[in-house]
Amino acid sequence: MNTAPPIAPPVVPGIHRRVPGHLARRFAQICNTMLTEVSAPHGLASWHFALLVQIRDTPGMDRNWLAAAIGCDATSTGQALERFVAAGQVLRETRAEDRRAGAFTLTAAGEALFQELAGPVRTVARQIMSPLTDAESETLLSLLARLIDAHEAHARPGGGRRPPRPKPK
Repeated sequence: MNTAPPIAPPVVPGIHRRVPGHLARRFAQICNTMLTEVSAPHGLASWHFALLVQIRDTPGMDRNWLAAAIGCDATSTGQALERFVAAGQVLRETRAEDRRAGAFTLTAAGEALFQELAGPVRTVARQIMSPLTDAESETLLSLLARLIDAHEAHARPGGGRRPPRPKPK
């Protein structure tokens, strides 16, 4: 009878170390978990800070533009915007060029939330990149951005999820 404790698998087995999709998914899991520790106490999902940053950087843009800018689907972005509007952190105005579309800007409360989260989010970014030198961090970020730019046609929020199950008859 073998009583030796089981050997833990390596964090990233060699067979997966050259599979970009697998590595990207694992890296995304790590980033999301670490960001959730900062955002969840505020009732936010990990990607909501990106939406705040984008609104702050490009005030007056509509929901669809903001969704595309942060790589999120328009429905989820709209739900997050509604939450921010209801909390008084984002102001929705009507766009002059398209009265059907909202134009979103941060309010003073939204700016305060941004300021409260900015430091902890920067700390998480430093923790994520801590195994790398500054030069390696810059190279990694540049390469990731370049890959995303090159493959944007394949960026479909929700892509790769299982299709919905058929409803029972």
